[in-house]
Amino acid sequence: MAMGNKGLGRGLDALLGGVKEDETITSDAAEVRLIPIEAITPNPHQPRREFSEEALKDLCASIKTRGVLQPVLIRPLSRGKYELVAGERRLRASKLAGLTEIPTLLREMSDQESLAIALIENLQREDLNAVEEALGYQQLQQQFGLSQDELARQVGKSRSAVANALRLLNLPESVQSEIQQGSMSAGHGRAIMAVTDSDVQSELQQRINNTGMTVRQAEAQASFWKQHGRLPGADEVGQSTTSGKASKAVSKPLSPELEEIQAKLNELLNVKVKVSGSLNKGKVTIAYDDEESLRNIVDALGS
Repeated sequence: MAMGNKGLGRGLDALLGGVKEDETITSDAAEVRLIPIEAITPNPHQPRREFSEEALKDLCASIKTRGVLQPVLIRPLSRGKYELVAGERRLRASKLAGLTEIPTLLREMSDQESLAIALIENLQREDLNAVEEALGYQQLQQQFGLSQDELARQVGKSRSAVANALRLLNLPESVQSEIQQGSMSAGHGRAIMAVTDSDVQSELQQRINNTGMTVRQAEAQASFWKQHGRLPGADEVGQSTTSGKASKAVSKPLSPELEEIQAKLNELLNVKVKVSGSLNKGKVTIAYDDEESLRNIVDALGS
C-alpha cells in the first residue's frame, strides 16, 4: 500500500473498531441476514491450516441445540456469492450440523480490509498452533508494512512474543509441518532452532521424534551441541558443560507442574530458563546470549 505505517495503524484501528461494534449488534434483525451456506466461499486469507475435528464436533452439537449465537462476517462478491471474512469454525460446524442457512453480517470491504480482519480475528484466538500464528503475523506485517512494535499493538501481544513467534519461520519446513500437525511443540522447535547446523538440526529432530524427549531434554541436547560442536551420546547427557568429567549427583527432578512452568518460560522468553526447587520455594535462572536476547526478556516481563 502507498500509505505509511502510521496511517495504516490508524486505518486498522478504525477497521477493527468497526468490527467490534458489529459484534455488539448481532441481535438486531435489521443487521443480521440469513444467507445460504452454499453461497459462501471460504476466506483465502485464512491463516488457520488445522481444525480440530473434536472441537468442530463440540461446536456442531452446540449449534444443533442452541443455533448459531454469533453471526459470521461476510462480504459480497458477484452473482449472489459471498466471501467469508471471519467465522470459519462456525461455518464449518454449521455445515456439519446440517444447516442450509447461517446468520451473517454483510459488509462491503476491500481485499486488504478482509485480510486484516481475517488475520487479526484468528490471531486473537488461543487455539492457533504456533506456526499458524507466526504465518499470520508475517502476512499481516508484510501486507500492511507494520513494524514489530505496531504489529504487536494490533494483535495485543508484547513485541518479544511476536518476535519469538516469527523466529519459528526460520525452522526447516519439516519441523514447521510437525508443529502444525501437533506432533511436535513450539518449545521443541525452538530447541532445534538453537542449533545452527542443518544436519545436526535434522538429527535432533529425529531424536525428538524417536525418543519422545521433553522440551527440557531437547534444550539440554542443543546446549551440549553449543559447547561441544556435536550432540551428546547416550551416556553424555548428564555431563557438565565446564569439564569433561561427569557431573555431580543430579538434583531432584522437577515436579510435572514446575516442568510445565519451565517449558512455558522457555517458550515465552526464547532463552534458557532453569527452574529448581518446589512450588513453595525455589529459584528461576534466566540465561541470555546477547543484548537483543536481554532486551526481549525485559519486553516479555513488561518492564
